[in-house]
Amino acid sequence: MTAVAASRPRPNLLRPRVSRVRVVQLLGLAGFLTLWEVLGSPQAYLWSTPTRVARDFWILFTERNGLTLVFNTVSSLIVGLSIALPAGVLIGTLLGRFRTFGVMFEPYFAAFYSVPRVAFVPLMVVWFGIGREFIVAAVVAAVTIMIVFSTAAGVRETRRVYTEVATSLRITGWAFFAKVLVPGSIPYIATGTRLGVQRGLVAVIVGEFLIGLPGIGRMLRESRVEMFTDRMYTTAFVAMLVGIGLILLTGVLERRFSRWRPQVF
Repeated sequence: MTAVAASRPRPNLLRPRVSRVRVVQLLGLAGFLTLWEVLGSPQAYLWSTPTRVARDFWILFTERNGLTLVFNTVSSLIVGLSIALPAGVLIGTLLGRFRTFGVMFEPYFAAFYSVPRVAFVPLMVVWFGIGREFIVAAVVAAVTIMIVFSTAAGVRETRRVYTEVATSLRITGWAFFAKVLVPGSIPYIATGTRLGVQRGLVAVIVGEFLIGLPGIGRMLRESRVEMFTDRMYTTAFVAMLVGIGLILLTGVLERRFSRWRPQVF
């Protein structure tokens, strides 16, 4: 037994492990950037190139106010989320918990969800002006509806699964709400928030683009007016990085609040 154990090769702990999928992804990215560099160089004013975008990205965050613009966009998103989250959870809980409330108001929320947000822009300008309040209101309108439907679905599923257990344990009234409905709906709320954050980021950028408030949207607007192609690509990559960061953050929160749920697969 000792000889067999000694003959087995020992794993090299110092050797970094890179999955084959990751290698293929990196090779694909390298190939795409190389192709973009080669094909974009003859008409850089139209297509730009990765090297030009990287140089403009460096200038934006070292010599210009790139961090301030990103902060303006993210701060508006956070303010809107701080309003949309409790409002969406409250309305969604009422929709899922009380059948009469759901029958009365859920069709209107569904109709609101189906209408393109741009249709409300003129009214929102009249109601909130062209200041930062307009951006926050756009985030609230975009995010709240996602949280409402996800919370309602979570409350209904929790009632379906745990009502009989709670009744057998004589958990009713406020205790049923605090100990069963809310914990059971948290994963659904986290999922709705993760989806709503992306819609909120789009609302902020589009709002800044339309009314010219300082932020990522205004940076995109100015680059379009000046026909600064490098800055257009840089702005797109900045928005992509902010979106990826938000996805990772909300994903961590979603896994954190869903940790108590049993793993089926």
